Amino acid sequence: MKYTATIRHHSISRAREVEIDGTLAEAKAAAAKEFRDEFLEHEIAVYETPGDRAPELVSTRRVGGSTWNDC
Repeated sequence: MKYTATIRHHSISRAREVEIDGTLAEAKAAAAKEFRDEFLEHEIAVYETPGDRAPELVSTRRVGGSTWNDC
């Protein structure tokens, strides 16, 4: 499966994205590692990115947090 991870916050309009091939658990781990140095107020968002339809939000977590919120 393909996933895209990014950060979200009301103060930013666009952020870098990271593409991850693998399981959701692997995508969460890669996203947490990639965005661990961002501001604590930001939220990490992981989207499932199938080729034939729009990306779908599947999980979120605060930067520095330990609990993922699956959607």
